[in-house]
Amino acid sequence: MKIIDRNGRLFGKISVIDVLVIAVVIVMAVALYVKNNTLAHTSTSTTNTKITYQVLAQGVRTYVGDAVQVGDLMYDQDRSSGGTLGEIIDVQVLPSSKLAEFKDGTVESVPVEDGVNLLITVRGEGLLSEGRYLLNRVYDLGVNSSRNFYTPYAQFTAVVTSID
Repeated sequence: MKIIDRNGRLFGKISVIDVLVIAVVIVMAVALYVKNNTLAHTSTSTTNTKITYQVLAQGVRTYVGDAVQVGDLMYDQDRSSGGTLGEIIDVQVLPSSKLAEFKDGTVESVPVEDGVNLLITVRGEGLLSEGRYLLNRVYDLGVNSSRNFYTPYAQFTAVVTSID
């Protein structure tokens, strides 16, 4: 008895094409199971945790500082498809300063007119997986990363200073 007969059937019973289709369906089912149950950021059984982080916006105009309010939702301008990055729970307005070089070659920190530094505390939801913070399971958050953030009333560039 031949393995494949002249009609293209294995052992005379099932077509080779049918075997290939069944193999593809099995591989796709296994891939879907792995994606939905074993990967932390796509798993449906993993629960989100609260992530609190601080961002520092330096040298923003005073009117931008006035527009950032507790209770506003914060977003990333470059990655808006991931949804909100969390709710602002605290805003500290600090005096703004910048480094200035003088004629004698010295460098000092001098105040900036019509500018403030904002230390913004935000609470969002996401995953803590293998030392990585993923807000909304898609937005990778890291300390010392500079991002373009916005709220409904203000837009600014800030650096993530700490994550709890």
